[in-house]
Amino acid sequence: MKRSICAAAGAFLLALSLFPSTAFSVLYIDINAPGGKRMPIAVADVALGRGDPSLSRGIPKILSDDLALTDLFDLVPPTAHMETVTGAHFSGRPLSFPGWKMIGAEAVVIGLADVRGDRLSLEMRLYDATQGTLLLGKRYAGTPDQLRSIVHRFANEIVYTFTGVRGVFGTEIAFTARSGKSRGKELYIVGMDGQDLRKVTDNRSFNLFPRWSPDGQWLAYTSFRTGTPAVYLRNVSTGAEKEVVRTGGSKAPGGFSPDGVWLYAGVSQAGNSDIYRVRVVGGASEKVVEGWGLDVSPAPSPDGRRIAFVSDRSGSPQIYVKTIGVAGETRISTGAGYATSPSWSPAGDRIAYTSRSGGRFLVATVAPDGSGSREVASATDGDCEDPSFSPDGRSLVYTYRKRDYSALKIISLDGRRQRTLVSGLVDAGSPAWSPGR
Repeated sequence: MKRSICAAAGAFLLALSLFPSTAFSVLYIDINAPGGKRMPIAVADVALGRGDPSLSRGIPKILSDDLALTDLFDLVPPTAHMETVTGAHFSGRPLSFPGWKMIGAEAVVIGLADVRGDRLSLEMRLYDATQGTLLLGKRYAGTPDQLRSIVHRFANEIVYTFTGVRGVFGTEIAFTARSGKSRGKELYIVGMDGQDLRKVTDNRSFNLFPRWSPDGQWLAYTSFRTGTPAVYLRNVSTGAEKEVVRTGGSKAPGGFSPDGVWLYAGVSQAGNSDIYRVRVVGGASEKVVEGWGLDVSPAPSPDGRRIAFVSDRSGSPQIYVKTIGVAGETRISTGAGYATSPSWSPAGDRIAYTSRSGGRFLVATVAPDGSGSREVASATDGDCEDPSFSPDGRSLVYTYRKRDYSALKIISLDGRRQRTLVSGLVDAGSPAWSPGR
């Protein structure tokens, strides 16, 4: 048994590792295999010491919903479960693995929860049902209102155990939308599972273009709340803010350098828009891209060596890629249409963007050298815009619009899976997916 105590998000601790999570299971899932086999997994009702009886089914419900979103697992329905998990299974009694195999499960998750006042303890285990071996075990401590976050963390551990790639549960999407009858737009944040929707700003002005810092602690955005546009940094946890881009007329953040030192932004002066990078601490700025026309929407690559950006130097907005500090840039969008909103994949091998085709906007991806363009999301009755990659690179969040309706949707990179994340808000748009946590 291996013990490791480390600080975790919020107040809860990852207090005990029962099995090294870096050791991949023999039940390995190839996430790159098209139409690959899903892992049959059973998530049993949680055994309870003390606490609300609804936790017994509520905890596995959160975990099952998470795993279902990945398209990597087949959940064995609870009605098929033949064994009731008790506290004794955490103190020496073995599970009846042949019974779990009989109902088709190749992996089994069990849990033990206990609530004392404002303290929650939760132990979760993942077993290989075929070999009867423990693959993963974690103990968490925190408060009851951190339950969803804790279960998301264990879901990420399960995905990592089977794939070697961290899950994205617990990450969030920042976006803009109109609030009530206000003519302005506010910033909102929602969990990637569609839960915990909350308003970030409330100044009845136009707050636009949210962009996450690499540590997920700050949002950069443009606000018109003083009457003129300014770029602010807002601490997501505390609400503390500071102005970071002071020069120029219109300005909009594009993204942070991977180390968080620089914020890239499109800044207009004297009718011309160029791309600058500004030191987050100190505010010193330098011009990165300049030329005739408008240069906007800078998106730094994951290694920080290149940026993708939008320019109308060819007559219409198109996507270009430039190596920082090297003269020249390469146009990577094709055709005579319209291309905007570049977003790099975490691996740096694809760039998602908005393209106009046949009078409609769609989401496509392309390699950084302009090869291999592929359509990902389109609609015959509306527009698909503003893509942003998930931290694992397997999905995109984007805006779907049609007359008097807008929604945020998440789609797998191969286009096979899609779901609505947020609907019902007016003029929702500009989604930005937070870094992994």
